[in-house]
Amino acid sequence: MITLDDVSKRFPNGTFALRDVDLAIEAADFVFLVGSSGAGKSTLIRLLIREELPSSGRVVVDGEDVARLARGRVPKLRRKIGVVFQDFKLLPTKTVAENVAFALIVTGHSGPNVREETDRVLSLVGLSQRRDHFPDQLSGGEQQRTALARALVNRPRILIADEPTGNLDPVTSWEIIKLLTRVNELGTTMVMATHNAEIVNALRRRVVHLDHGRIVRDEREGQYAA
Repeated sequence: MITLDDVSKRFPNGTFALRDVDLAIEAADFVFLVGSSGAGKSTLIRLLIREELPSSGRVVVDGEDVARLARGRVPKLRRKIGVVFQDFKLLPTKTVAENVAFALIVTGHSGPNVREETDRVLSLVGLSQRRDHFPDQLSGGEQQRTALARALVNRPRILIADEPTGNLDPVTSWEIIKLLTRVNELGTTMVMATHNAEIVNALRRRVVHLDHGRIVRDEREGQYAA
């Protein structure tokens, strides 16, 4: 589903964010990206969604070499990838349902399909009763579940979560993790960047450890620290 082949990313000031990275992620895999701040996790994520291009090497997502994609094909690639961020990025003047539906509308959907798909994901994340609330009327966990519903509404093949529990208390964090695990069990490939050692150690999924832009550890049923 995802392949990085000898990928390096060098910024104009000469700093390497990633160096000689080889990584293969199969369909329906669940991968934790771990490492200290500045290790390269966020850069790797930006390469996957084509917000950055590699300086060398190839990034292939669902059979597409992202660097070779024509500009007009980038939106199609991004429809295959749902993204959840630490800071939710919800539209404050739209309700829960409108935030989720907006992700469909901007990708060309209209009519009854928008309502049907919005209802489906709001039920999945347990927010059907909050559909008409605005973001500032929600708890942090409800805001993150709204963001997750928005990421899932286009039925992506890959879900990328960048520190999705970073702003949440421990109990709420586990609620989000349970949702992400359920989504993965339904067949979605999951890539999650996190600093939360407790979650990584409890789930014992695949762990890819980055340090100064290099993969220093790649373990099945891994822990946060070696």
